[in-house]
Amino acid sequence: MAFSDLTLTRNNIDALEELTFKGVNVTTGSTTLNLSEKDNLILGKAIKLLKTDILENLREFINDTTYSTETALLDAIYDADSEELLVDLLSYKFLELWFAQDATHKDSYSFAKAGKYYQMYNQYLTGNLRRLSGLLAKPKTTPRVRFMSLY
Repeated sequence: MAFSDLTLTRNNIDALEELTFKGVNVTTGSTTLNLSEKDNLILGKAIKLLKTDILENLREFINDTTYSTETALLDAIYDADSEELLVDLLSYKFLELWFAQDATHKDSYSFAKAGKYYQMYNQYLTGNLRRLSGLLAKPKTTPRVRFMSLY
């Protein structure tokens, strides 16, 4: 399957914030998660940011041509993910962005929630990518050549 198939369901959100969104079931507009009429915009932004973070952290797999393109690397990561680690990361990023849009000041509930999910996302990003990258083909390494001067 392709990385572009990565998405969230309402169950992914309810697993983390069931009480917060209890009774919320929007069915109009271009909703994906039934949270608001345009929750798909935040979901799209979360996917884009997750994609960027993966590519930044695993750049060495592309720089040495282990994977020919960024898309090939993302697809390989998605295929290696048998535990839905990427879905968990996407859930944290989505909820961070969701609460951040309402965080008007540092004492607000939304600001605290956004900070919590930001911290969780960054913590799990490092660990999960380390775990998933171990399942990929190893980066090719080229020996360094050292020129020595005869002077």
